[in-house]
Amino acid sequence: MISFIRGTLTDIDGNVIIVDNNGIGYGVNSSMNTIGSLPAIGSEIKLNTKLIPKEDSLTLYGFYDKEELKMFELLLSVSGIGPKGALAILSSMTVSDIRFAVAGGDSKAFAKVPGVGKKTAERAIIDLKDKVDIVDAFEGKLSAGQTKIATTSTVKEEVLEALVALGYSPSNAARALDKMTITDSTTTEQLLSDTLKQMSFI
Repeated sequence: MISFIRGTLTDIDGNVIIVDNNGIGYGVNSSMNTIGSLPAIGSEIKLNTKLIPKEDSLTLYGFYDKEELKMFELLLSVSGIGPKGALAILSSMTVSDIRFAVAGGDSKAFAKVPGVGKKTAERAIIDLKDKVDIVDAFEGKLSAGQTKIATTSTVKEEVLEALVALGYSPSNAARALDKMTITDSTTTEQLLSDTLKQMSFI
């Protein structure tokens, strides 16, 4: 098991990051999101990794963010999604995008990813629904001045359900909610009204 690799970024070849570690160049497959976040060639980097063995090869996958690695592993648990498919999804969607889509049952968000068909997209929602929920989607998005998720998750879920019932896309509704400031005194009615105003500008 290789949990991480630290070394000098020497090259990027497509979706493969070349890391020089003690004179050995490791090729690490990654997402476009991670690659887009890399510093300049020659910089020292650390990638959180997962080694996937096959009969004829050992392939290393790595990500800047541990959350992206965890999502990569979750995507691999979906029937019909292999490492290449998981990378394609993570290259087209952020971790938050994926959480929003799963929490909102938005299979169309997955189906937009090149190489991911309708059936696989629907399977992703089914297989991940018990592993990713709306609380996860908002966790980490709240600023220090906002209320903790434990006190606001119910209000958010109620508003998300209401927005979807009104015909809004689950992903767009979740994104709009993500921009709202919520306090202990925020009611479902108030949040719904404020979010609808936000939705009008999307």
